[in-house]
Amino acid sequence: MHERIVHLERLVMSLMAESGRRQTVPPSHLHAPGPRPPMTTPDPETAPGVGAMADAQSQDASFDERSECGSMHVSASEIRYVNGNHWAAILDSIADLKEHFDREEQHRLVSTPDDEDHDRGGSETLHSSLLYGSARPMSRADILAALPPKSAVDRYVSRYFNLIDLAAYLFHAPTFYESFWNNQSRAPIMWVGLLYSIICLAVIASGDNAPEQRALQIDLYREKVVQALITGEYTRASPYTLETLIQYVHIEFLTRPDAEKDIWFLIGLIQSLARRMGYHRDPSHFPGISPLQGEIRRRIWITVLQGDILISSQMGMPRLVSDWQCDTLEPRNLNDADLEDAAAELPPSRFETELTPALECIARRRVLLALGKVLDLTSSVKPPSYTEIMRVDGILTRASLNIPPRLRMKPMAASVTDTPQVIMARLFLSHILYKGRILLHRHYLFAKSPPAEHDPFVHSRRACLDACLGTLEIQRILDEETCPGGQLRAMRWRVTSSMNHAFLTATMILCAVLHGAQASGREEEITAALRRTRAIWMRARSCSREANKAAEAVSFVLAAAARRLDEPPSNEGLGESMAGGGNTGQPPSTVGDSDVEMSLDGQKTLEEFIGLDATNRFIEPSLLGTFTPPGQHDPSLAFDFANLGNADWNEYIAALDKQYADLEEPINRMPPEGAPSN
Repeated sequence: MHERIVHLERLVMSLMAESGRRQTVPPSHLHAPGPRPPMTTPDPETAPGVGAMADAQSQDASFDERSECGSMHVSASEIRYVNGNHWAAILDSIADLKEHFDREEQHRLVSTPDDEDHDRGGSETLHSSLLYGSARPMSRADILAALPPKSAVDRYVSRYFNLIDLAAYLFHAPTFYESFWNNQSRAPIMWVGLLYSIICLAVIASGDNAPEQRALQIDLYREKVVQALITGEYTRASPYTLETLIQYVHIEFLTRPDAEKDIWFLIGLIQSLARRMGYHRDPSHFPGISPLQGEIRRRIWITVLQGDILISSQMGMPRLVSDWQCDTLEPRNLNDADLEDAAAELPPSRFETELTPALECIARRRVLLALGKVLDLTSSVKPPSYTEIMRVDGILTRASLNIPPRLRMKPMAASVTDTPQVIMARLFLSHILYKGRILLHRHYLFAKSPPAEHDPFVHSRRACLDACLGTLEIQRILDEETCPGGQLRAMRWRVTSSMNHAFLTATMILCAVLHGAQASGREEEITAALRRTRAIWMRARSCSREANKAAEAVSFVLAAAARRLDEPPSNEGLGESMAGGGNTGQPPSTVGDSDVEMSLDGQKTLEEFIGLDATNRFIEPSLLGTFTPPGQHDPSLAFDFANLGNADWNEYIAALDKQYADLEEPINRMPPEGAPSN
């Protein structure tokens, strides 16, 4: 039956391609740049002649229709669509990998429940208690009864304001907290829910308690937030409702290692509530809103925009709010001490060389608006012209130039005196800009084109590859610096499924480039990046379905590339990058002649070649070199894959588990050290 479905799919795709050839309409006149540096946006108006070349070449550009139309998954339990920008659609466009994962799906459907849990990487499907009604309405007294003593709450609130970036977006700290303890009985129930959300986020961001105790605390406080939202009838849009709902969704988001549909539906709730309360209109239109309230509303709207843009793109869907629907202005660069509730007007904005709690809000708004333009363009069912692509590329470039100086990307060696919050802000902003360039230019990476000197899409190809490699460099930095002793150890909970989605997209594009032999002379650079990212995904695969799939995909592509080049990958990339040192001294790995001669559609299946059969899902060691976990330089922790020969794999995996028994959990688990996953 599966073979018939595959045959039918190929028949349909061939008919679609034939229909497309018969109905091709010449594209509109395109202007395209000549070769430029990756971060420079060519001006279509100043490139006469090149535009005509792009116009002619674009008629021959063959984009993969499977990827461009998106990916549709249909099963007995779910129908799921993602657009062509999503990493899963890019993965499906690699025919060999699609067939492999189709076989995986067939195996999953006939597996036992225990096997299915294993296949999913040990990651449970968690449901939002607000959406599914598991939290029953409670009285105010019952909700308040679970509140810790004031001394403990004080510590949680302090931790929240010092670690959680969301605090700067939602609150004016000096007027927030003290009045509650003067008269708890008169505090609105929604304010109580807001306080519970603050406590819950502080627990998530801390690593003080044992994982089991921490998970119980998170569940308790999350339940109280939901009870307060339900008791306060959150659709009435009373004061503090939007802030509480935003924080609740943030809790649900941080406690999941992978993208979950519930989060996207909750983002829709936030959007509806925010617009009902008028946050999409600038407060200057309404005299009844004080300058302080108006400034906080502008910051909150940035949070609403961020959730919409990042989660919608993570789910492979268009964003929910377009720019023409809102006119809320940028907040000013002010400290909380500059804002007074009784002030008749706001003070002037401070210089952007001065770091304030609002500065990252301002920077995020600028790059998010640019990313929103990219999503609008690339989510359209009508392919945009190359002129439009380059226009939006210019918007991305201007957004990059408009990042305040203190928040622009710097090498880690030049950041040793900076706080973890500032370093994390730089990495976050950079990853958004890289994400925008990847989504904007990936269509042209695989288009047919003449040699580089006559290639009208050379800027797009270079920009996309540079952005993919830059994204995986950010993944490497986070992988190393969130380890014990790293500069970002306290920020490890900030490596969220949204950031991992960007890493997945970059990984899948580089896999497609290397597998399609379209690396344009950058094979070594791409292969080294894939080796590094494979090691990261391998460590996270036990708690993330997405990481599990990424690890298998990269392993497959690296193995295929080694066979195609008639030589195995060297030990250099994986061992060096993960150990943080130089040559490990291990002998190079070797591949037998029979393995080298195998083609992707040869006699052996993928599972037989790289060990991904139903009972043993490990990767053939001779293709992968030597691996040392980051920060672990003890020679006993380095696994010499090359010299294991024909060792029994079950014994090997058991030994591996034992060797890792005392190490911390994979750093990409969100949040780390036991609790479930910005």
